[in-house]
Amino acid sequence: MPRLGPDPTSTNDHQFTTDRLHVDLPRAEDAAPLHGLLAGDLREEITATLIWDGPEDLAEVEGWVEQCRTATWEDWGFHWVIRDRDGSIAGQPGQVLGAMGTRPRDAPGRADVGYWLGRPYWGRGLMTEGLSGLLAYCFTSLDAHKMEADVFTHNVRGRRLVERVGMTQEGVIRHAHHKRGEWIDQVVYGLLVDEWTDG
Repeated sequence: MPRLGPDPTSTNDHQFTTDRLHVDLPRAEDAAPLHGLLAGDLREEITATLIWDGPEDLAEVEGWVEQCRTATWEDWGFHWVIRDRDGSIAGQPGQVLGAMGTRPRDAPGRADVGYWLGRPYWGRGLMTEGLSGLLAYCFTSLDAHKMEADVFTHNVRGRRLVERVGMTQEGVIRHAHHKRGEWIDQVVYGLLVDEWTDG
């Protein structure tokens, strides 16, 4: 049977864990800490490598939380918060560290990934762990055939990250996005279920 991804009309009730992380649906009380991780001076640095420019205000984050809990796969994909599993990272179990998600692409069974991590938690291998966990979850529980990632060409750390988790560069889209006054090229990476290895 072909792998065609989640039921298009399903909503997200999924969660998974890794050694240090617990990834689950955001709750209403997560909106303020999520906004705090993206606000002020940190916003520009964190969103520099994202298509998204970050939230305008707390209400936008609150709306995102609600959409995570109610949107269907075909409408918006599945999105989660990344949490400190046991308190070893941020000092408190369950503390929000960032977010990640996966969205359907043009063909059933094909999806992409997106993610961000709060600046205080960079450089600890957390996103390698989290993205590896997300890919594993998509292949084993969401019936994915192919997972993809779009990374700005100048985002050297981001390109190394997706390569570390097994993704292969498939091409470059020139002037894929207009961000902060300039056109930016984008590298497309992909990983097929037959190429994926657990761990």
